[in-house]
Amino acid sequence: MVLFLPASYGQAKKQRQVAATDQASVSARKIAVAFTEGLKAYYTGNTNEALKVFNGILLDNPKHDASHFMLAKIDADKKDYHSAISHLQSAAKIDKKNVWYKVEMATNYQELQDYAAAAKLWEQICKEKNNNEYYLMSLAGCYYEMQRYDKMIQVYDRLENIIGYQDELTQYKVQVYLAMDKVKEAVGEYDKLIKIYPNNADYYLKAATIYASNDMIEKAMPYFAKAAELDPSNAEMQINLFSYWFYQKDQPQTAHFMTLAFQSPKVTWPEKRSMVSQFLATFNNVEAAETARQLLEEELKNSPDNAEVYAYLAGVYLAEKKMRMCADTFERAFQLDPSLLADFFKPYLASVESLNEWTRLIPFENELLELYPQNAHVYMLLGSAYYDGKNYDKAISLFQKAESFAFEKQDIYNICISLKQAYEQKGNTGKAFEYDRKAQKYK
Repeated sequence: MVLFLPASYGQAKKQRQVAATDQASVSARKIAVAFTEGLKAYYTGNTNEALKVFNGILLDNPKHDASHFMLAKIDADKKDYHSAISHLQSAAKIDKKNVWYKVEMATNYQELQDYAAAAKLWEQICKEKNNNEYYLMSLAGCYYEMQRYDKMIQVYDRLENIIGYQDELTQYKVQVYLAMDKVKEAVGEYDKLIKIYPNNADYYLKAATIYASNDMIEKAMPYFAKAAELDPSNAEMQINLFSYWFYQKDQPQTAHFMTLAFQSPKVTWPEKRSMVSQFLATFNNVEAAETARQLLEEELKNSPDNAEVYAYLAGVYLAEKKMRMCADTFERAFQLDPSLLADFFKPYLASVESLNEWTRLIPFENELLELYPQNAHVYMLLGSAYYDGKNYDKAISLFQKAESFAFEKQDIYNICISLKQAYEQKGNTGKAFEYDRKAQKYK
């Protein structure tokens, strides 16, 4: 009997262990099935059912980290980031090696704009994942929001050690250095690339542009010169060199680089327009007008339907006092794009007045009255155009409209005199006398 008891006891203990293992296995299978159902409910949009399932699993097994993770996702979807973080912290305590819990937690901290907490997590994640590029960029983003630009540079340096020099990464570093007002360091990033790629004109140009944009023209010029040597047709360089010599007030050099820019197919018309406008406004002389005229006339050969080119060329003809060419060219511009009348009516009017050919205004009557519907002067001009064209009835109608919008005595006097003359041409002496008397009141 004494010998039997230990054997009996050992067998019973083994049976209990097997039973416990079976029970755990059954419980695990039950949880796995429930978790699958919870996932199905979540991804089909049945959030309430998913909540019920995942919370139920945690009642049976509080250490089921995957359920904590899914409850965090549901909370994040509802923008309840504090609750989401709480669930993720629980999940991370249960499974300390699961990096995804920390990734989600860091993302939720960013949503709460707690960038310090997010950065701390991203640092941990980067160490665990051997400086993963995506995680490093996320870390840099947090430092950007915290305005910790020095830390951003350190992160970008780590990235550079992983992936080597990259144009995009260099641009990020340059922007950060400029945000810190470290111009020399910003240029230094391109100096690194120049050492690796000494024949790439673009890097010289970018370095020069940084110095030029920060009023360090003397430091910019060696870079510009090297870029010009490597790529003389570079459009961006021509524009920058135009700007440099323009601000130096050197007309021949400014004209030279503007000419090169106009010849480049990569320089857009708005860029050319800006250059020629600045050039003419600053160098207001015969040589400047001649340069601009030659460039604009050549531009018309390449863009014969560009209304703005005609308008700017007409402005040059006006400066050269070539009034007929000026008026003709303005009219071609207005025919192509009537909206240009709003910007160029006054210089066009100067050419019409100089030629004393008021009937030129008649084809643009509708556009002018749309632009200036209550402008007495415009009605006066159009009335004069019809008067010169001997259409006195139309002239009278427009003069009377002008009178209704006029306020100044001198304007009313001039309108009354014009009406008197129009009625005289019609042979209506009564009306002519009436407007003559009225004019005397405003003389």
